[in-house]
Amino acid sequence: MQEFGEKTLFSKLVSPDINRDTVEGVETISRYKEYRQEIGVLKAGPIFADKDNVETEAKISTAEGGTALVKSTLPDTTATGTPRKKVDHYQVKGGDTVSTIAAKFGISTNTILWANDLSSSDYIKPGQTLTIPPTSGVLYKVKSGDTVASLAKKYEANESKILEYNQLADASAIEEGQQIMIPGGYIEPPKPKPTTTSTFASVFSSSAPPSARVPATSRLLWPTTGRKISQYYKWGHRAIDITGNYSSPIYASEAGTITRVGWGRGYGNVVTISHGGGKQTLYAHLSKFYVRNGQQVSKGQTIGMMGCTGWCTGTHVHFEVLVNGSKVNPLSYL
Repeated sequence: MQEFGEKTLFSKLVSPDINRDTVEGVETISRYKEYRQEIGVLKAGPIFADKDNVETEAKISTAEGGTALVKSTLPDTTATGTPRKKVDHYQVKGGDTVSTIAAKFGISTNTILWANDLSSSDYIKPGQTLTIPPTSGVLYKVKSGDTVASLAKKYEANESKILEYNQLADASAIEEGQQIMIPGGYIEPPKPKPTTTSTFASVFSSSAPPSARVPATSRLLWPTTGRKISQYYKWGHRAIDITGNYSSPIYASEAGTITRVGWGRGYGNVVTISHGGGKQTLYAHLSKFYVRNGQQVSKGQTIGMMGCTGWCTGTHVHFEVLVNGSKVNPLSYL
C-alpha cells in the first residue's frame, strides 16, 4: 500500500511528510479535495479501498463556504418586449380576419372593431389599413365636456385604471382632441331589429339553386361549395366557419325538418334542421332563405345562400352540429 502511494501522481501533489498509510484516511481525502477544488474539478473523487476492503466513493463538495463553485445554469432571459403603449397600424393581408389580427396583437376582436368604426356585419379586405389599439378596450378622442368619470361610466370601465394607463396626473388632466385609451372599456352593440314578415320576405325566395350531388355515405354532407375554414371548433366557438361569397349556396347536411328560419342574435339569418335521434345542424349568417319553418328537406337540398348577417366580419357560413342539445365538433361528423 505504501509503495502504491509513493508511485502515484497523487503522492507528488501532497506534502512528502504525510504518512502514505493514510491514503484512505480523512486527512488525505480532505487534502485531495482541496487540490481538486483548486484545479476546478467538480466531479466525485476516485474510489478508494478502505480497511474493510469495501469500495467507498470520496465525494468532492461543489461548494465552499456556502457558495457554488460553478456558475449556475440559468434559464434563457430573452426579452419579450414591454407592453405596447402606442397605437399601431396594420395592413390587412389575404386570409386575415378581425379575430386572427386581434390574436396576433393580443387584444380583443371588439377592440379592433370599435377603433375602426366597424360593425359586426362589416368585413375587411386585403390592403385595408386598420388602427390597432395597444390594449383591449376603447380608443377614444376626448370631446368637449368629457370627464374621466363620465367616460368610465359610459364605457363601463374603472376610473383609476384610465388615469393610470394614460399617465394622467388627475381626473382634470384631459382636454378636447386628446386621444386616450380606456382599458377594459366596452361599447354595447346595437340590438338587432326583430324579424318581421316583410324582412323575412325580402330574403326568402322560392327559386332555389340546384341541390348538391350527394355521395353514398352516412356522414353529414359538407354544407357549401367552398372548403376553406376560417375558424375552427374551439372553446368559445363551438362551430366551424367556412368562407365563400354571396353566390355560395348552403346545403342541408342531412335530411330532416326545418325547425327554425329567421333572425338569431349574433347569428343573423339562421336555419336549424332537426335530423332525428337528437341530432341537429345550424347554418348562420345567411343572405337568403329557400325554406320555411316546418318544411321537410332532403340531404343536399339548397336551403339558403351564404352571407354576412348578424355578428360577422366576412362572408361565411357558421356551421354547428348539436347532439342531444350539446354542440360537438362538426369535423367529427362531416
